[in-house]
Amino acid sequence: MKKLSMDYFIRLRKLVYRNARPLDYTMWNYLFENGNCEDFLSVLSSYQNEDGGFGYNIECNNWNPNSSPYTICIALDYLDKASDYVSSTKDMIIMGIIKYLASGTYLLESGWVGMQGILSNNDYAHMPWFHFDPKKAMEADIGVTKRLSDFILKYADEDSEIYHKAEVLKETYKLSGQVFVNGFPDYDPVSLNIKSFDPATWPSWLPLPVYFVGSQNSKHYPELKHVVDLNLDSIINTLQNTKEI
Repeated sequence: MKKLSMDYFIRLRKLVYRNARPLDYTMWNYLFENGNCEDFLSVLSSYQNEDGGFGYNIECNNWNPNSSPYTICIALDYLDKASDYVSSTKDMIIMGIIKYLASGTYLLESGWVGMQGILSNNDYAHMPWFHFDPKKAMEADIGVTKRLSDFILKYADEDSEIYHKAEVLKETYKLSGQVFVNGFPDYDPVSLNIKSFDPATWPSWLPLPVYFVGSQNSKHYPELKHVVDLNLDSIINTLQNTKEI
């Protein structure tokens, strides 16, 4: 596996400094430059609505300011970056999310609706795949539902109604390989045949191996190590072949 040279790291750092949103800049600073996690969490909390959910353009392709189950999943991807950090800001974010999920908004008997099940998306700038589909508003998104159920079972009161609902949903979908990763709902590494990843031919709209394998501790890492290394090498090649970043 290739490694990024310090020269290219500095070039990449400049790109982040010049162009990243405060949310992504503070995350970069925390992860790679010994920055303050509290700064990162404070920016993340600015996307949280009074109902406890998340909106606005926390998902860059959807500027709907209203809360939704899908945008909470995006927020959880960010929150995972601070998994070992303890603070009142983080606690408040988590409490807000539990409040929103316990309200039952967009929660069907079979689980939470996905990104195309939110009517108010149509009122704001969004990419085509966020456009409201009435059929999607009547069915659960498995990846979103599994993601939110796991969060509830980790943080909610065990005696609460939403905790018991999450237990049922987790049991319902325990055999499903579909997951929510890095903004991609309802993909699984088996049906996607991610073992066949080739950076020269892999479609740009499909999730990458590094989305499934966030670290060597991932349960997918042993069987996907080869393609993860290919993926990481292709990222470094892209950086090295870019004249100005």
